[in-house]
Amino acid sequence: MEIKFYPLDFTYQYKDGTTYISIYGKTIQNESLCIVQPYRPFFYIKIDNLDTKKLAEKLKDLQVEAKYNPENAKVTGHEPIEKELLGKTQLFWKVYVNYPKAVPIISREIASWGIECYEKDILFVHRYLRDNNIVPMTLTKAVGKFNSKSSLRVPLFEAEKVQPLSLDTPPNLKILAVDIETYAKEKIINFDKNPILMIALYGADENGKEFKKVLTWKNFSHDSDFIEFVSDETQLLQQFKEILLHFKPDILTGYFSDGFDLPYILYRANKLGVKLDLGADYSNLQADTRGDAQEREASITGTLHLDVFKFVRNIFGKNLKTDSYSLDAVSEEILGDKKKVVNLDLLADTWDNNVDGLHDYCIYNLHDAHLTYRLCLKLLYDMIEFTKIVGLPTFDVIHMRFSKLVESYILKRAVEYNVIAPNKPAGKEMDQRMEETFEGAFVYEPIPGLYKDIVVFDFRSLYPSIITSHNIGPESFSCDCCKEVGKVPTLEQYWFCTQDKKFIPNVLEHLINIRAVLKKEIKEAKAKGENTLMLEARSWAIKTLANSFYGYLGFFGARWYSIESARATTAYARNYIRTTMAKAEEHGFKVCYGDTDLLFVLLGDKTLNDALKFQKEVNAVLPGTMELELENYFTRGLFVANKSNTKGAKKKYALISKEGKMKITGFEMIRSNSSLLAKKTQEKVLRLILEDHIPEALSTLQSEIKKLLAGEVPLDQLIIRTQITKELNSYSAIAPHVAIAWQMVKRGEVVSPGSTVEYIITKGKGLVRDRAKIPVDVKAGDYDAEYYLHNQLLPAVSSIFLVLGYSEEQLLGEKKQTGLGKFF
Repeated sequence: MEIKFYPLDFTYQYKDGTTYISIYGKTIQNESLCIVQPYRPFFYIKIDNLDTKKLAEKLKDLQVEAKYNPENAKVTGHEPIEKELLGKTQLFWKVYVNYPKAVPIISREIASWGIECYEKDILFVHRYLRDNNIVPMTLTKAVGKFNSKSSLRVPLFEAEKVQPLSLDTPPNLKILAVDIETYAKEKIINFDKNPILMIALYGADENGKEFKKVLTWKNFSHDSDFIEFVSDETQLLQQFKEILLHFKPDILTGYFSDGFDLPYILYRANKLGVKLDLGADYSNLQADTRGDAQEREASITGTLHLDVFKFVRNIFGKNLKTDSYSLDAVSEEILGDKKKVVNLDLLADTWDNNVDGLHDYCIYNLHDAHLTYRLCLKLLYDMIEFTKIVGLPTFDVIHMRFSKLVESYILKRAVEYNVIAPNKPAGKEMDQRMEETFEGAFVYEPIPGLYKDIVVFDFRSLYPSIITSHNIGPESFSCDCCKEVGKVPTLEQYWFCTQDKKFIPNVLEHLINIRAVLKKEIKEAKAKGENTLMLEARSWAIKTLANSFYGYLGFFGARWYSIESARATTAYARNYIRTTMAKAEEHGFKVCYGDTDLLFVLLGDKTLNDALKFQKEVNAVLPGTMELELENYFTRGLFVANKSNTKGAKKKYALISKEGKMKITGFEMIRSNSSLLAKKTQEKVLRLILEDHIPEALSTLQSEIKKLLAGEVPLDQLIIRTQITKELNSYSAIAPHVAIAWQMVKRGEVVSPGSTVEYIITKGKGLVRDRAKIPVDVKAGDYDAEYYLHNQLLPAVSSIFLVLGYSEEQLLGEKKQTGLGKFF
């Protein structure tokens, strides 16, 4: 029989000498099931110049002891196959082994014979998906029969064949969000000592029917229908298990649930003897409870666990304006909603001494789960689109950084092109790569000033289009057929094949072409008033992936590493921006700034139509997919000087369009360690100046200085946010943000590389770091006004006013003031 379903979660099992892939998903009738199919694990060996008869005999008898595995690792067969490796077709053997974990064991043994082994580190589930072109979250077909004797919680379908049908995605999925609150009287996270006080669950079924619940084990009076009391923490965990088994979510989500909620739940369950056998195969919840919380993973067999924080941190965060990945900040930007305000420091005391106050914490707990559910629902489009492009389980995709996403996409396409993946570097090769460098982009420094009538041109997807247009990649480098015609500008010792399009540029060009079609479809859909959410999510995912190829080629850990390709790409980019600048000058335009893929020209006595004619002429001679686009026309633009000299600062400018929309780059407005006071004042000043209201801009600054020195600025405007970039014990100098991070650790908060800490500099004597305090510990007006004046406010605006002829002394009056003075 035949069934149609959507694959969601994947695992494998080894039984009676056969390895089976297990695919958990939903049928088109919305029924959960598990599809199993036998699949043989394998890797490749290179057989050039080898005595294949002797090799076959050795493989036939090869068996390696494998502790903690079901049986000794052994070879179960081999077959010859032609594959392309870095542009050259060669003969390999495909070597089969008895179970997936035997692959690294057997390949290590064969490598000790001096034979090169390939694709020995490909995860078995990933191998199966790529080889069979199965795309998670999309419509798939299986042919086989149901096994009525299954011991699973869901029906078992034994498949003879599994194949993709379309990229259609599940119309409705059951999503459940989880969030916990724990007892922490000493403000220290301690899995062993501190119990879970409440667990909030919020979700909806396939029909959108809401489910909300807060489980807690201390009674208090309330009128909320979502609170359920249990007798103790043990029953709390047992009831949590029962809810999950009854609700049967397709997706379990959380915010930092990989690092905190699920590991904490598992640890407490183990301690109290509660078996969390939540898996569709009755397996336990799997979660890391030790090590770096930022890198932990948690999973339930048959249920797709999606930690929204991981997706935001690893992928989607590049698309956000916020400099903090906290649930509060991300929810505010994406949903326009924030967390409820409660003092978590008082939760333990409230639990012990004021039970009626627990109602507010239950509401807070449920709201966190609700925000997480909404974020998951909102971002699911993007998660699915990356899943479809990369072709791997969504759980794996959201845990990947961009270099891994690019490589995973290339590996998927490698199967189509019959390409074998190069090995990852190790040892001396890795050390050598880490020392190799390449020159970056070209920047034409601006002359500081206030300009009018600026047209900004942008080379569309510059690096990807260079790679595809010039056939750049490790397979095409230094070919034998193009020594005289494929040379790279300023790097004439480098050339790339001009005869045949090679693997890497082909794969990348496919992404570029798909996005071009998507952009057209989005434009047409918008004109018809249709919903473009899915199309825009896919377009963004493809753009992000394509733009990461250049960085991947120069990444020392890449399989398809090619420092020559990275160098050539930037060399071509520098050449194109320079030649286009020269052509603009020939057409009578004055170039005021150029940077990587952007060109800023002044119209002067020319018109916008003249600029468009110039653009058309440039595009007529650009190769391949390269294209110069008109980004926008701006009525005013401000360029400032470097701090150290009078030269124009790179990547630091402000522009305003005729519609009044500002484009600001490089100023404190988008710097994470600037306070809201600095950011907002700077934005006001820039807008007024770009709108030709310079006296009003100065007056605005003076007003903010007056309020600051008078102690009237709200504390939320003074919070400084700084990211922790390494392990805390690695810092030799204790800056304010590091001191705050240590304070947070003492309070029980998890602070690791990537975390953002918040603090305010308060009044007093001594080092600045000693006067940095966590915002909730600061009283109104108790901030160091002089610090914020000279380290936040003035640095944010002084370079702007300097362009207009105002010195910092003039901004403060006849001389620098230490208080209100006669300036006011």
